[in-house]
Amino acid sequence: MILLTSDIDWAPEEAIQDMLNLFERYEVNCTLFCTHESSVLKDCNRELFELAIHPNFNPLLSGNSEKLPSEIMKELMKIYPEAQGVRSHSLTRSTHLLSIFKEHNMVYESNCYLPYSKVLVESKQWNGIYSVPHNWEDDFHFMYGKSYEDLGLDYHNIPLAVFDFHPIHVFLNTHNHEHYENAKKYYQDAGKLKDLQNTTLPGVRDALVSLLVDIKENDLPNMKMIEYVNSKLRF
Repeated sequence: MILLTSDIDWAPEEAIQDMLNLFERYEVNCTLFCTHESSVLKDCNRELFELAIHPNFNPLLSGNSEKLPSEIMKELMKIYPEAQGVRSHSLTRSTHLLSIFKEHNMVYESNCYLPYSKVLVESKQWNGIYSVPHNWEDDFHFMYGKSYEDLGLDYHNIPLAVFDFHPIHVFLNTHNHEHYENAKKYYQDAGKLKDLQNTTLPGVRDALVSLLVDIKENDLPNMKMIEYVNSKLRF
């Protein structure tokens, strides 16, 4: 089974739409972990896309926010009331947060990253929330210094592969850390970002398109994360 997810990370609308267009072209499902209000996300095709939430608790950890975790959750749930899943920005997780996730009717959380792991083990927490880890992430791939010619994960021959892509990296076709660092100062300027798109080396966009083509052409099993949880884990 292949689950594709995306952490939206406050990307500009043009970048979000650009990524969704790829999924629509190949008719592949994706779970979108949303960070902010976006008309592109609100208007997306629910047959292909699941809207989950991606709250940012980092300001609390650095002492730069007076908002409580429950308030941060409440703000995002007001924007995306249909959300049943959560992945925190920076994968922040604790027993306290798991309790707050439950209070906001989350069915699952996905805050465990196991790079290139051949075995992902889902679990049910004491409060009934399901935890689904992921084993591939686009930014960590370049942080490991790896090329996008190879995903480094043999998803054809493992029971579960859970990928995480970011619209900004898909839009830029990010190929290494330096490329992203040079571009991120223009994070909300889609025109400038377009000028900085990588068109010469294998990058994140190339990797995503290759994966989407493989799923489409070979009819590989693919679900939204909530569908996977409902069909495989809930009991």
